[in-house]
Amino acid sequence: MKQHALDKSIIVLIVILIGFGIFLKVSVTSSTVQLQKDEIAKSRHYAQQIATLIEQKTNNNIEKALDNSVDLRLQLNETLQAFLTEQYRYIFLLKKVKEKQYMFLLDGSKENKEAYKNFFLAQNAAFDEVYRTQRMKIISQSEDKSTEEIWLSVVYPVVENGKTSALLVLDLSKEYAHYLKTFNSPLMQAVFLMQWFLVISLLFLIFLAYKFYNVKQALNKDKITSVYTKYYLNEFFKIHTIDQYFMMLIDIDDLEAINKKYSRSMGNTILSLFAQRLKSQLPKDAKVIRLGGSEFLTIVSKQQIEEMHTFVKNYYVQLKNEPYIVDNRHIAIGVSMVAMSTPKGVKHIDNVIRILNEKLLEIKKTGKNRLEFLNNIRLSDIRYTSMDYIIEALEKERFVCLYQPICKTDSKKIVKYEVLVRMVDKDNSDTLIPPSYFLPTVRGTTHYIKLSKIVLHEVFLVLEKYKDIELSMNLDLEDLFHPDMMKLITQQLHNHQDAARRLTFEILEESEICDFKKTNEIFSTLHQFNSKIAIDDFGKGYANYTYLSRLDIDIVKLDANFIDNLEMQPKKAKIVIESIQNLAHELGCTVVSEYVHNEAVYLMLKEIGVDFSQGYYLGKPERLDYYLKI
Repeated sequence: MKQHALDKSIIVLIVILIGFGIFLKVSVTSSTVQLQKDEIAKSRHYAQQIATLIEQKTNNNIEKALDNSVDLRLQLNETLQAFLTEQYRYIFLLKKVKEKQYMFLLDGSKENKEAYKNFFLAQNAAFDEVYRTQRMKIISQSEDKSTEEIWLSVVYPVVENGKTSALLVLDLSKEYAHYLKTFNSPLMQAVFLMQWFLVISLLFLIFLAYKFYNVKQALNKDKITSVYTKYYLNEFFKIHTIDQYFMMLIDIDDLEAINKKYSRSMGNTILSLFAQRLKSQLPKDAKVIRLGGSEFLTIVSKQQIEEMHTFVKNYYVQLKNEPYIVDNRHIAIGVSMVAMSTPKGVKHIDNVIRILNEKLLEIKKTGKNRLEFLNNIRLSDIRYTSMDYIIEALEKERFVCLYQPICKTDSKKIVKYEVLVRMVDKDNSDTLIPPSYFLPTVRGTTHYIKLSKIVLHEVFLVLEKYKDIELSMNLDLEDLFHPDMMKLITQQLHNHQDAARRLTFEILEESEICDFKKTNEIFSTLHQFNSKIAIDDFGKGYANYTYLSRLDIDIVKLDANFIDNLEMQPKKAKIVIESIQNLAHELGCTVVSEYVHNEAVYLMLKEIGVDFSQGYYLGKPERLDYYLKI
């Protein structure tokens, strides 16, 4: 989960819990109030039952019946006393004498019982109101300060022949009121503690958010230069669209030399001054990001610049114009820079940076201190070189092999096929991506070995199925130096020994061969299975006459430059090709000419007598079935 979403989820959860705590408190409080209301409703019903009993015992003539029978008074007093429970303090019956003056007719008290027709002064006007309206009323303690032990008084009118003859009073004790209020107190305490816990948790979360904000700010800003960091860049493009920006990758040439000549502190000062100059020459809202070392990425919205090339050229000149003055020293620096307009549809900034870095590295290798543009960069250039895209293709085995024929030059007869791997586009299976996109990305990784397994499996499957077919497959020399890769190859050769003699390994090279002894030992291992060795792109880079004399090879494949020269300088080109072929024959090797793209080139190669030819004129890379049906 993303950090922003995680923080938001935690805050929402805490708020929900606090809301739940408040809800519980309100619910418990409401429950307590409802409990009190229910008890009052019970008391009303209780009073009605007692009044009905008294009316029945006195034949609806209370005062006369009580006057005439002491025993009845005693009996009814005992009955009222029996109705006393833990919640009732007093139960008694009053007869009105005059305004606010009453006398006791019955008293259900256990102790200090009031005498019959003893005087009672009603300080609360509610007694008279009940007497007059014949409607029961609840009198709270707050309304009558003289009865401190009583919480509520239920005053119920006893009506005879349409007139109020007496008032039945039920006094609910304060002890019972306290019991009702504290009935839910354990739960209330738990809710209270939970609320405090949640409030403290929220405060702690706010504190953590504040600390995280400070840490995030530290992560966002580079300590030395005060420009943004790679962390900020990734966060920025989580909410912004990458293809809406121009990108410029800028590097100070030889900063390490400044560090060594002066000091690292001096180098850091140069970095800081350079970063400030980067920012000062940019439009508002443009960003400068230090990727590491002396490398900076500048991003500018396409809406802020009318024409990229003019802006970038001026920007580059301004960066180099003046030397930097540090401790009275004038220090001039070289700047290498590459710029591009990000193509539509790019999703990952790392893929853009990788493309820029590759071009910047090329500038560094060929002289430094210059500006280059990456023009006409397409989405495919970035998409198909993405490691994530390639890994997904490997996991789902979205790779196929195409086959390009190698023909006898004199007859055009197909004698062999070169196996060429292609990656299948994720969204369009008819689109096949050439290895120039994905091989440089995976070379040197474990994913490269997985890709090689796919190709080797296909190669030996075809060789086993078609016993009269010979194949040729490309291998980087570094692959053969890799123990895991070499083990994989030799296992396949051992398991398919009959097929191995119909397989040629075309050796590519990214660096010069220095250890000829080790290389020949590897070639000897492959030769033990009767496989052949070809040097690809002979005449290009390091592959020269030294290789012919010092390596145990079977086939020489001419570089495309020789074929191009056949059209531009045919006389010289023929002499060179003839000399290579003659020497190759003397050393027991055959020659294959690649890139035969038209009839004129083919006829010249045929005239020279080159052994084998390969190219679009003779056949394009196709599925094997295409050639087997011809």
